[in-house]
Amino acid sequence: MKKVRDIRKPDIKIDMTPLVDVIMLLLTFFMLTATFKAAESEAIEVALPQSVYSDPDNKMKETDVLTLSLTKAGDVFVDVDNYKIREKIFGEPFAIGLFRPDTLSPSPVATTGKVGDKDVKRKVVLMNKAQFEKTLVDLKNTLRSLSNNKNANFQVVIKGDKDTEYGVFEDLMASLHESDNKMFSLVTTIKADKKE
Repeated sequence: MKKVRDIRKPDIKIDMTPLVDVIMLLLTFFMLTATFKAAESEAIEVALPQSVYSDPDNKMKETDVLTLSLTKAGDVFVDVDNYKIREKIFGEPFAIGLFRPDTLSPSPVATTGKVGDKDVKRKVVLMNKAQFEKTLVDLKNTLRSLSNNKNANFQVVIKGDKDTEYGVFEDLMASLHESDNKMFSLVTTIKADKKE
């Protein structure tokens, strides 16, 4: 009888180190060169008033935040942190709402496309008072339907420019009351104590 020879194939070893190096280089390259769409969701900049007191117990939520920014020119910008809700309400995931309480003069954003010296890169949806109040209600209802929680609510945050006229703020308070948003937070900068 013939003895069966044990034939073994030589082991093939692939060195993965160069492949991992290439993948890491490509990942780094794309991270550094990519322009993220989130950059277009920049907030409207306003010069906040100063305050001496800050409530340490009043912490802002990380999600479900509705920001109302009042500009020096008297415009009220409406923005939420959830792009899905923005898309349902404003038609685009990076759109922003604009309400102008002073109906006698046009908004500088509508005529120049700028807030102060900066261009507004996002699509601006113009609203009158009735549309603004309806939008506030629709935002809340959309949040509740998307989260499947009938008690879900936005934390309303108001960022008002220190040079905004009082009438604009008064009109905003009336609209918030009409849309059943009676709780809100005012954003200020904390005045630093002078050390002598």
